[in-house]
Amino acid sequence: MKLGRNELCWCGSNIKYKKCHLNRASQKPVQEDVLYKELNRFNTDKKCSAANLFKNECSNKIIKAHSVSKSSSLKEIAVDGHVLTFFMAQRNKDNSKLEPISVGINKASTFNGFCKVHDKKLFSPFEDNHFDLSSYHCFLIMYRTVSRELFVKESCKGTFGLMKDMDRGKDIFEQMYIQDRYQHLNGSNDLTINDLNYIKESLDKVIISKDYEQLEHVIIELKTPPKVMSSSIGGMHFGFDGSLIQEITNEPMCIPDYLCINSFSSNGKGYIVLSWLREHRVTNQKLMTTLMSSNSIPDSLLMLIISQTENLYISPQWWHSLSVQNRLDITELYKCGGIQDTYNDVLLTDISYGAFDYQGIKYLCTEQTAL
Repeated sequence: MKLGRNELCWCGSNIKYKKCHLNRASQKPVQEDVLYKELNRFNTDKKCSAANLFKNECSNKIIKAHSVSKSSSLKEIAVDGHVLTFFMAQRNKDNSKLEPISVGINKASTFNGFCKVHDKKLFSPFEDNHFDLSSYHCFLIMYRTVSRELFVKESCKGTFGLMKDMDRGKDIFEQMYIQDRYQHLNGSNDLTINDLNYIKESLDKVIISKDYEQLEHVIIELKTPPKVMSSSIGGMHFGFDGSLIQEITNEPMCIPDYLCINSFSSNGKGYIVLSWLREHRVTNQKLMTTLMSSNSIPDSLLMLIISQTENLYISPQWWHSLSVQNRLDITELYKCGGIQDTYNDVLLTDISYGAFDYQGIKYLCTEQTAL
């Protein structure tokens, strides 16, 4: 690649080549300890996600809030106080291949996203009582999920900033690959932050107005606690039949229809709650239509959660009861959308995994979307 020293660098930094990538191959590589410290910023960043709502009440004590309840949910599937997760495995430098690792339930699903006052004020109606299948409780679950996801994406910005420098000491071809990945991942992260800010602002307005009918929910009831518990939000491309249900663009003003997914336990039973803003009903109605036509509602839902959720926690007893091939298949499924591309057949399965003891469905949505 021939560039003049004073020309703009090929990487798109808008910096002159001589001050950017001219001598990059001879520079000292970024140290591993620096990389893994940045990857774990999620554990050290702190903020209160409700600070703008109740400014005069916000305390300075940021706590580790659970996105999946410890007492009512994680304890139900833990073995010796531990569950399995892929989430922390991705940030474990001693883990040479992706597989779930054991984590204590005191740490599992936590994020530094609320002060002590607001965590109690917002979520005690759900945490201190049994889940009552109401629009209000579903809203609280969704609000916590969106807040956690936004917190994580904002924490990732530092990681992507470091990624720009990961090509130090590499040859030109590796430099080009790393910079291309940086542009893609950082751009995608920025778009997601933009989308989540919009959804979070919409939910903040619901808190003020107490008009919980601005949201729609589908509650899948389970006879027993789910063997996989999760909390996530994302935009779905494909339905449970492999059909395209939504095109997602890179235009900041074209916010896709988002789906919030939570699986948890309350009072000895299990629940999977699918939630969305009313304005995002079109895609999610299509998704629900394909779910009801799938070969197995519980196994289809497992495919959805595994493929769409980073923040998930697994029963060790259930995991080790699976065949080696089934564990490998679930691990590959988990990589979808993050480590590898998502394909249109990702939600299809003919295997019975036994993760969810399905009982029935309840709809908290408008007549147009109730199936």
